[in-house]
Amino acid sequence: MKKEYIIYKLSDASKEACKIDNELFPMYNVKRGLRNEDGTGVLVGLTKVGNVVGYERLPEGGLKAIPGKLFYRGYDVEDIAHGLIKEKRFGFEEVAYLLLSGKLPDKEELAGFKELICDNMPLEQNILARSVLEMYTFDPNPDDTSRDNLMRQSIELISRFPTIIAYAYNIYRHSQQGRSLHIRHPHENLSIAENFLHMLKKDFTDLEARTRDQLDRYGYLFFHSRRYRFAERSVARGSQYPGG
Repeated sequence: MKKEYIIYKLSDASKEACKIDNELFPMYNVKRGLRNEDGTGVLVGLTKVGNVVGYERLPEGGLKAIPGKLFYRGYDVEDIAHGLIKEKRFGFEEVAYLLLSGKLPDKEELAGFKELICDNMPLEQNILARSVLEMYTFDPNPDDTSRDNLMRQSIELISRFPTIIAYAYNIYRHSQQGRSLHIRHPHENLSIAENFLHMLKKDFTDLEARTRDQLDRYGYLFFHSRRYRFAERSVARGSQYPGG
């Protein structure tokens, strides 16, 4: 029996084997495509972290699509980004603090958080060749699921990701491209974006640092939007989640 015919036969058989009658969806209250019957998004969870808005209800009934809005802890992501750009500030640390604590830090809180981040950025040399998952073996208290310990672990991961990436890249250049191996330690007076570029290539411009900060900030928000029920996909489709 030819392979093409087997594929065709299986494909044809699957039409009936996988077919589900449409009337079964409302009967069992199953939401097709994460949609209610009126087109609104299905409520799949409760969170105080994020809120996605992709439509507004019309007075006469029905829905009107609007440009997707993403809110974190009650703040419009666009407002946060525009404020940082206008004031020419590095904002990754502020956004991380906001997502962790639920509020934007004041000057003293931000300074302390930056210091904490910087304290956790250096890595032992024997971690460099290991994956992030293997950092478990270097955690002094890996199995403690208390809120305080989870917060400590979160801050350490935020701090160490840039270091891991920068060191791994330099090791790759050395082993695969024959370049000199330079391991530069983070500086306490630099932002995460600046430290990343410093560890990556030492010399960088202010424009490069600010661009890196924006990419890191949006990447961090994107990571959380994926984590919290694939929120960015909901913007495009027009669904909504509570929270903020």
